[in-house]
Amino acid sequence: MLPHSVLSAVRVRTRSTARRAVVAGSLLACVATLGSVAAPSGAEDSEERSARATSPLFGFTVQVGPEERVFGPSGLTDFPYFSERTAGGKLIGFISNNDSYRVSTKNNKTIRDPKVIIKRGKPGQFDKCGAWLAGSVYKKPGTSKWYALYHAEGAGKGDNNRCIFNDDSVVASVGRAVSHDAGKTWQKTGQVLTQDKRFNGPKSEDATMGRLVQYGDFLYFFYAASTGNHGDELIRRLHVARSPVADLGAKGTWRKWHCYKPSLVEPRRCDFGGSGNAGLGGESTPLELIDPMARVIIPNTFLKHNVALYASGTRGFRLWVSNGPETEVPLDPADPSSDERAWAGSVEIYPPVSTQHDPLVDTWNRTPKAKQLYAYPSIVSVTGDSSTSGQEFYLYYVKLFPGGDFPERYLMRRKVTLSNDVSRLNRVALTTYYRKTDGRRRTSTERPIQNSFKANDQEGYLLAKPAAGYTQVIECAKKGDFILRKDKCLTGEKAYRRIGWISDSVGIETPTAIYRCFNRRKKNHFASTDSTCLGYKKEALLGYGLESL
Repeated sequence: MLPHSVLSAVRVRTRSTARRAVVAGSLLACVATLGSVAAPSGAEDSEERSARATSPLFGFTVQVGPEERVFGPSGLTDFPYFSERTAGGKLIGFISNNDSYRVSTKNNKTIRDPKVIIKRGKPGQFDKCGAWLAGSVYKKPGTSKWYALYHAEGAGKGDNNRCIFNDDSVVASVGRAVSHDAGKTWQKTGQVLTQDKRFNGPKSEDATMGRLVQYGDFLYFFYAASTGNHGDELIRRLHVARSPVADLGAKGTWRKWHCYKPSLVEPRRCDFGGSGNAGLGGESTPLELIDPMARVIIPNTFLKHNVALYASGTRGFRLWVSNGPETEVPLDPADPSSDERAWAGSVEIYPPVSTQHDPLVDTWNRTPKAKQLYAYPSIVSVTGDSSTSGQEFYLYYVKLFPGGDFPERYLMRRKVTLSNDVSRLNRVALTTYYRKTDGRRRTSTERPIQNSFKANDQEGYLLAKPAAGYTQVIECAKKGDFILRKDKCLTGEKAYRRIGWISDSVGIETPTAIYRCFNRRKKNHFASTDSTCLGYKKEALLGYGLESL
């Protein structure tokens, strides 16, 4: 077994928020602060080289495209977005906030016309405080019947049927819903999954926000659940339950993955067998090494592994990769003494806003000083399928801009491209946005909140993580102007966010010179690969960018 320090759980100071906190995992690698980035050592022994050759975390590179606004501002985006196609090819999207909605869309680029499909329950019911439909769905072959699970929240004990989200007292569990008309309307069929009852207690009843995936003859549901409290902190880990496909996920058919002794003489083992592991209240054992917020698990046919997505502003976006093939469910070994694990780890694909300890990033306590918040990521294929992914796919997430409150949430997406390029220089698009009404430009790896800004020029790519020979680029704000600076902002400027890392020198991988430009008349900074800065003042050479894969 791995030492307990490695298996330390993710702790949540306050769910804040119930489900709303974007959990920061101690299992994630530390990220750089807004200070200078130290160059990593170039030393690598033969054992490390061997690990690189066999690890599924090596041998590919990730490219993240420009940010696109799909929906919002709205209060309805409070859960991971997913979509499904009917047998006739019609695409249907799903969003949720307390109630669940289907939305109309042609290509998932934009969504419209939310229609309620699942309503929260009545007082006293397990889903009185909300019912959020979870992706993906199981479609019974040859029929129009779709089966899905939903995240449910009920009032906590002693709360007099009031939904008190901000003190962690709501009770989270999992319900089941069925559609008889290919996703158009849905009927709830009851509660099917709750957390391990051994850990039930005030403000700790939590089987939350899962992901349904079919592997072979079983439906698997990956979900986060509490494993007790450490002082006033809730400890949450990733768990999994399964139900036979033939049983369609019905109540009483779910069994949790757990570790147990089959008999007094047999060794301890981990699987879905044994007893005492029923879906409602049964015992469960968490998976190790993977962050509980990386539960958006989906097979990837290009990498030939399962992948999972983690997204936050404090630690950036990370892509987790399983050790086993995409055709097999990612579970830890049956032998609990084995050092093997289902998940190899994760790679950084998008930078954090500032530091992992910045209290203003990812906070649900929205004040004018609050910074960016990123939550509820999901992966959807380019065809709109939410049950598999390939070389290209879209990552969706909910975002709040600085100072934005709950009704001002946006559903965003980015196109992700995977490559066999072995450089592992994961990169993100640097884009200049242009507003025709006043001629102002803004360059960033994130789109401006104003929809009047349109993507105009592609300025190459920035590195998504720190590396030797690269310097972080900070987007600095001053009096409505946004200025890109290397390393840190100047006095009188406010750091808006880190947008990536730029090479300090030209090279084979980084041939593109990127300049900081200034339109004096409009007092407007932007960046450009044009050495003349489009006829405006060229203030500085920022560095050299990566090319598209």
